[in-house]
Amino acid sequence: MKPRAVWLLPLALAGCTMYHAAPLSLKPPLQTSVAGLNRNLPDGTAVQLGMPLSARNVAALAVLNDPDLVAARAAHGVAQADLLSAGLLPDPVISGGFAALISGPGSAPSITGSLMQDVSALITYSANVRAAKAGVAQVDADILWQEWQVASAAEQLCILIQGDNETLDSLRADQNALTAVNTSTSNATASGNLTIAQSSSSLAALATTATALNNARQTLAQDQDALDALLDLQPGVVIDIKAGPVDQIDPALANEAIATLASRRPDLIALRYGYQQADARLRAAILTQFLPVTVGAAGGSDTSKVVSIGPQVSLTLPLFNRNRGGIASATATRAQLAAQFNASLASAQGSAAALLMEIGLLQSQSTAAAQAADVASGIAANAHTAFVNGNLDALSAVSLQTASADRRREAIALRVQLLTARLSLATLLGIGLPPVATTDLEPAQ
Repeated sequence: MKPRAVWLLPLALAGCTMYHAAPLSLKPPLQTSVAGLNRNLPDGTAVQLGMPLSARNVAALAVLNDPDLVAARAAHGVAQADLLSAGLLPDPVISGGFAALISGPGSAPSITGSLMQDVSALITYSANVRAAKAGVAQVDADILWQEWQVASAAEQLCILIQGDNETLDSLRADQNALTAVNTSTSNATASGNLTIAQSSSSLAALATTATALNNARQTLAQDQDALDALLDLQPGVVIDIKAGPVDQIDPALANEAIATLASRRPDLIALRYGYQQADARLRAAILTQFLPVTVGAAGGSDTSKVVSIGPQVSLTLPLFNRNRGGIASATATRAQLAAQFNASLASAQGSAAALLMEIGLLQSQSTAAAQAADVASGIAANAHTAFVNGNLDALSAVSLQTASADRRREAIALRVQLLTARLSLATLLGIGLPPVATTDLEPAQ
């Protein structure tokens, strides 16, 4: 018996996991250019550089490189480990004892031994594995939703940056036109043809435009830094972007998508998996009333050399505790997740419906603002020609130029709002997302 026991110990240890150090990297991870980013797409292609990047390509780079997403994907490994743990049985327990004979009628020392196996995991196996599988699916759905949001945030930043640049172009054009007027009025004032009061309007308008230019440059820098952070780039890296139009979503398609949100949007599907996990844990908690259960065999020889061996079973009697605390907690958790799912579904439905109405209003406002900007631009151009020819005074020229610039920037701001609202609606509705498998989900009650 002893030589066999000696051999069993090394064999058991051979299957054990060994520790390996995994030191953290202390090197700053931020890249200094887009070329240093991961650009390999899942379909085997890569994001091409050397030309202005579309909003879709920027979104793809954000999904590939966003540091928060990289950290979130590590949660999948933790969930998989929980699934592995749920399917494992506890190791058997072997025990033994030796008592030397000191006195009495006996003729030999007593020896005892037992081999026991906790079979509790077999009773709760199905519920625990179901809960762990739901946990993995919940994590994966949450990661997909986070990826979708990061992609949307990157596309929205592209739209904002393009709008910032258009605003800066408008302000620079305004500054150039006002500078020409101010130069002319300054010369006329120096010649005694205008009073200082008459020429001050162009100077004041020029100062206001300079302030607006500074604010617009700051806004552009903030949006660029936000995009750099999504892409894991150092602040200050300027990306050449060409954001395209955002297609309008047909209201009928939007209403159909709202009706199927619970079966398509990953965050809602993740909540459904969370509810399924809580339900499975409640079943396991109810079964745990009778646990632990161990079975095995025990035997030995007494001091009179009588050898005996037989089975052993231990079972918890559910008289006092009955795992009532665990059952109550699991029941409350399931109820909480059901309420959270209903609240999230209602919020998603309400937000999408509100965005639909907002988009309709923004569409009409943006169209009207663009038309008004075109009209004002034509009037300002004619006014500038009249001023150069001496047919219009400086105050009127400045007023018309300023009004035209304000109209143009209002049109830019409304168009940016419209495009970001359309993108937000597509994000809320999950339009364009790959389907999420829900075949193993029980229908929500």
